Amino acid sequence: MRLKDGDFYTDSRNDKVYRLNEDDKGSWYVSTYEDEGNNKLSRTSGREMMKLLKIFYTKMNDS
Repeated sequence: MRLKDGDFYTDSRNDKVYRLNEDDKGSWYVSTYEDEGNNKLSRTSGREMMKLLKIFYTKMNDS
């Protein structure tokens, strides 16, 4: 699995769509449109984000 800034994922727990983001320090986080600009989002390492994505998220297909 490879992380790519800007990919979209669906959360299996609530069916919301989230965007995968990488900040300028190399940390990863997911956000919804409503979250844009919220600096309180939890950020994590790439390795931890891959684990979270495998457990809770489904990648949306590129059309």
